[in-house]
Amino acid sequence: MAKQLVMVKSLTVTGSRFALASIIAGGLFVLLLSSLHLLEPEFDPTWRFISEYALGDFGWMMHLAFGLLALAQISVAITIFPHIRTVTGYIGLVILGISAIGVIIAGIFVTDPITVSPDDATFSGSMHSIGAMLDYTPVAALLISLSLSRLDVWRPMKRVLLTSAIIAIVAMLLFVLQIPQDGQFGPGVLAGIFGRFLILADIAWLTIVGIHATKLGASKIM
Repeated sequence: MAKQLVMVKSLTVTGSRFALASIIAGGLFVLLLSSLHLLEPEFDPTWRFISEYALGDFGWMMHLAFGLLALAQISVAITIFPHIRTVTGYIGLVILGISAIGVIIAGIFVTDPITVSPDDATFSGSMHSIGAMLDYTPVAALLISLSLSRLDVWRPMKRVLLTSAIIAIVAMLLFVLQIPQDGQFGPGVLAGIFGRFLILADIAWLTIVGIHATKLGASKIM
């Protein structure tokens, strides 16, 4: 019991605020992305990437959504940093930080249409792709979940944390398998659906961590 009290105490008021920020940012990201499906129906969600919403009339919303996703990632990293006690966990935090940087880059630079060949890519499109390739949130989620699950205050969430992290890993693998080797995307390539599944799986894990951390902060105050 003494060990558990120490762990709860390690979540500061600032940490609790960042946990809440991750929940709000994640929720707003989903809201913006859902809205873009209605506002820009010209982008078929079955095979067009979510990044392409930045090419439409409401592109600013996609830029904002990327910023919110990065905020959720950074907020979770700050929140759980005092609870990380293993090398695996620290590696996960580094990957999560790199992922946030990648998302910021992807949000700043506008992607090229998915139909543009790699040889015709613009500087902005190339930078966006580099940013997107830095995002390995599912890997970070799994490593961090394994680390947090060792602590008493996170042990009740072990199954939920690991399950959500594994779902994100599976979603990432399925998404990668949808990428055509010749780089030719079209209606028959379901990269859009699996890409959306992946991003929602990432948000789900971030939200789960944020919610439990918020509860830990509330229990400390009480």
